[in-house]
Amino acid sequence: MKYMLTMNKNHTFVIAEAGSNWKCGSYEDDLFQAKQLIDIASSSGADAVKFQTFRSESVYVENAGNIGYLKNYTNSDINTIFKNLEMPYEMIPELYKYCQQKKIIFMSTPFSIDDAKIIDKYTPIHKLASYEINHVRLLEFLSKTKKPILISTGASNVAEIDFAVQLIKQNGNNSIGVMQCTAKYPAPIESLNISVISFFKKKYGCSVGLSDHSVDPVMAPILAVAMGATIIEKHFTVDRNLNGPDHKFALIPNELKQMINAIRLAEKAKGNGIKNVLDVEIELQNFAKRSIQAISDIVENDLLIENVNIGVLRPGNKKRGSESRFLNEIIGKKARNSIKQGDGVTLQDCK
Repeated sequence: MKYMLTMNKNHTFVIAEAGSNWKCGSYEDDLFQAKQLIDIASSSGADAVKFQTFRSESVYVENAGNIGYLKNYTNSDINTIFKNLEMPYEMIPELYKYCQQKKIIFMSTPFSIDDAKIIDKYTPIHKLASYEINHVRLLEFLSKTKKPILISTGASNVAEIDFAVQLIKQNGNNSIGVMQCTAKYPAPIESLNISVISFFKKKYGCSVGLSDHSVDPVMAPILAVAMGATIIEKHFTVDRNLNGPDHKFALIPNELKQMINAIRLAEKAKGNGIKNVLDVEIELQNFAKRSIQAISDIVENDLLIENVNIGVLRPGNKKRGSESRFLNEIIGKKARNSIKQGDGVTLQDCK
């Protein structure tokens, strides 16, 4: 299946990131919760729902140890945590079929080539996690699928992003999205650096977006859209009080819907970037914008003199005169015809 991630300025592609929030118990419980997450994403208006596909042994070295940010979740080492959160490969086609029923795009982030081979049958768009931006072989494989690739850039510098973008293009794939991301969970507001989105857009000439780990449902996504983002990714959960590494900073269902509604309004507010008088402005443009008006009755051949028989006023419901910028072209001319006090004076009324 081919899916083009177009430079669509009028629609922001929203990815509801389920992450590991499907994991809760037995296979049946996990499947039920994953489907719940798909239901929430679909009913909230997201374009895609995204999971993660990995095998612990192909991510970290053995005995990789503990990471500080997860200490409030568990005392287990990172290898054990990843082992517990592995999504069974057989669950993926079930979730894909359910996404089809719910009319939402299925996505899953692969952490290895084997993972990518599994999910490639089911997703029209690939997502590269921030920590995989330098995973050369995975980049090569994803590039050759010819599907769009979204690159998260958390904990990365420009040289690393350049490398990933160039490698993808060297492998014949130009459908790329570059996502600003801060590798902190949750990410403090002051760490988001959303203005870099404009830099990405100019530098890479591709779709740009935000993978947001802050807890506020609206602020960062709306600011990103204003900066030119056409892709927004945000974690969500069934219940923030559930046990797991991604629940605490994830949006709950009503917040996800609030975010997407706000994004859709922001799209409308952003407009087309062309400054013109809008249809909704015409009434007040005609009524309240100053123009050249007669301030006394004028008869044919009267000399038109500012503050004597013409002035720059708001016309209200009277006939509107020429724009005020033409005042000096009218002053000193003679009236071609009679004009009642209050009515507009135009260039055509002069001789």
